[in-house]
Amino acid sequence: MKPTILLLGTDHFSNQDNGDLFSTDKVDILSNKRQNEIREIIHCLKQFEPTKVALEVLQENEEELNAQYVSYINGHYPLKVNEIDQIGFRLAGECNLNQVYAVDWNEDQKDIPNLDKWKDSEEYKEVTKIGENIIAESNAYLHNHSLKEFLLWLNDSQNVLRGQKLYMKLALVGSASHPVGAIWNAKYWYYRNMLIYKNLDNLIDSNKERIFLLYGSGHLHLLLQFLKESGMFDVKVASDYLI
Repeated sequence: MKPTILLLGTDHFSNQDNGDLFSTDKVDILSNKRQNEIREIIHCLKQFEPTKVALEVLQENEEELNAQYVSYINGHYPLKVNEIDQIGFRLAGECNLNQVYAVDWNEDQKDIPNLDKWKDSEEYKEVTKIGENIIAESNAYLHNHSLKEFLLWLNDSQNVLRGQKLYMKLALVGSASHPVGAIWNAKYWYYRNMLIYKNLDNLIDSNKERIFLLYGSGHLHLLLQFLKESGMFDVKVASDYLI
């Protein structure tokens, strides 16, 4: 028996300043229609019976995160638009969990290149084109489907692979003597996801652990790769529960 991790990739419901290269249009998550859709999502995810809920929040902010969560549980904290509250807090509350966990790392490092200086290069223009196409399709799908259908679409293996192709194209930005795209991928993007994987492993107390992990969908390819290739976890995905 192995610990189980359910990884759900999501869109960011609010305009978060988290370094995303591209972001979708935002819908009214607090409307009656979308709130009913979120309740349906929570009903499905509750069947996973998580022992812990892990969220895309910097580890150093975990105390503040849980102060908000406890306030929510006690009826004093109105849920904000972001997916941390709308999915993470709601699911943890429905499952009677005492706390939630922050597992993110996202810091500026002096040796990570600034890609803005290369935006006029042909390689970066190709990255931009891929990203804009993904965002356009995401916006169209979101506006014409329920949130559950949208999450299933985001987590579909073909869309996960297409998202990874953007980073592979980004790795080609730069010159032979200054391969900024490859450096950015290796020293920031892969490193960040590897630390998330490590932080998840630190949450494991027993083989009976069932961890629900909520992250921006751009992270799906690497996190799924790391979790599956470790051989240490039974990995579940959106389609296992959002039915």
